[in-house]
Amino acid sequence: MTQPKNTPELQQLLGNRSAMEHLANSREAQALAGMLTQGRDPTQLQQIARDAAKGNTQQLSELLRSITASPGGAQLLEQLSRSLEKK
Repeated sequence: MTQPKNTPELQQLLGNRSAMEHLANSREAQALAGMLTQGRDPTQLQQIARDAAKGNTQQLSELLRSITASPGGAQLLEQLSRSLEKK
C-alpha cells in the first residue's frame, strides 16, 4: 500500500487532539463506525487494528474497500475527507 502524498499534513492532524475529538464526534464518523461494526465481530476488528498498527494493512484495506463498495460508503468517506481538509 502506498503512502498518501499528504502524509505530513495527516500526521499533523492526527497530533491535533481537538481536531480529532471533533472529527470523532461528527455525524459522519459515527455513521462510519456503524458501517465498520455492523455484522462484524468486535474481536476481529480489534485484530485488524492491531495488525494495521504493526504495519500489516491488508485486512484494513479490504475492510475499507468493502465500505467504499457499499451504498453510501464512498460518499461518507468523501464527506469525512472534506471535514479533514477544513481542519
